[in-house]
Amino acid sequence: MSLAQSSSNRLATIVLVAVALLMASCSSSSGDGSPVVAKVYDLELHRSDIEGLVPAGLASEDSMTVVQNYVDQWIRQAVILTKARKNVENDFSRELQEYKNNLLVYAYERQIVDQLIDTTVTDSQIEEYYNAHKSEFLLKSSIVKAVYVTAPVKSPAVAKIKKIVLRGTFGDGDVLELEETASRNGFSGYYDASAWMPFVSLQTVIPVTAYNEQLFLRQHRTITLSDDSLFYAARILDYKVTDETSPIEIQRDNIRAIIVNHRKIDILNKLRSDLLAEAEKGGYVKRKL
Repeated sequence: MSLAQSSSNRLATIVLVAVALLMASCSSSSGDGSPVVAKVYDLELHRSDIEGLVPAGLASEDSMTVVQNYVDQWIRQAVILTKARKNVENDFSRELQEYKNNLLVYAYERQIVDQLIDTTVTDSQIEEYYNAHKSEFLLKSSIVKAVYVTAPVKSPAVAKIKKIVLRGTFGDGDVLELEETASRNGFSGYYDASAWMPFVSLQTVIPVTAYNEQLFLRQHRTITLSDDSLFYAARILDYKVTDETSPIEIQRDNIRAIIVNHRKIDILNKLRSDLLAEAEKGGYVKRKL
């Protein structure tokens, strides 16, 4: 199906739903005895149609706004509906019935899925899926593990910050020392050495330009620079570039959702298959073609 066809189908569905809802609000309450709050040609909106529309606890002024907006919207749609009834000869009863049927099927299937679905996903299941589908988790942009500090360029503590960041080896103790030094002097920074972040996010804090990200990250594990007011220091602890496999830490929630969705699909496929087999076994399915 083309994008244009898909958009057209979605628009048609929206129109059908709007018409169905409007027709329901216009016809179901006619003659119910409650006061009319709006009328357009032969269509009436009754007070009973808007009962329950306002959430409990809403201020009276806000409540009036909600109701007024609803009535205004109803009037606009009723005007269009009246004109459409007079000028469009299409009978949408079949489409409306199909939409109603789809809603019923969706509600039933969702009910069954909610009853049967197991949403518990273990770490081992996530790791198993990740290892079997690594090609599905390629990075679209470079990511890094990094800690950084920004400080007033004239601060005496800048030299200490720079010394820590430029150390040959850099471990948890160095991260702690960097954080303590920055905190003691009121500098801002980031010190979660285990978290991945987009490289572009680091660049919004540390104003460094990298025309070739892969080459830059390979050659720069430390960054120190300054401008007229600030000193910037960053230590890149790890990195992955575009088209490399995304780390499992980043993908855990995504994989958990994928596994649960696969379970939903399996439940629905089994439900449909079992119902069809039951109907055929009972002789309720007749094929005449």
